[in-house]
Amino acid sequence: MAKMKEDWLGIEFGLKDFKTTGTSTVTGFDAMMMLDEHIVLAQTMLFSPFKKPFEAEIEEWNNKLLYVSDCIDEWMKCQGQWMYL
Repeated sequence: MAKMKEDWLGIEFGLKDFKTTGTSTVTGFDAMMMLDEHIVLAQTMLFSPFKKPFEAEIEEWNNKLLYVSDCIDEWMKCQGQWMYL
């Protein structure tokens, strides 16, 4: 669990100018692969018979990961549609 949290400390999203529109798009979605891996790991921990002492922490971390995943998915959809305009 600590290793997963540590992995996220260096992750940053940046802004990149979009053509000559004067607006920016978000970059840094490369972390999606790591996010998916961490969601699977957290959910695996939730099904472990040895989770009891860490159950609250695992559930909280899993919920955070799922929330971030949902936000990034929506962000990417919105940004993709905006760029299509």
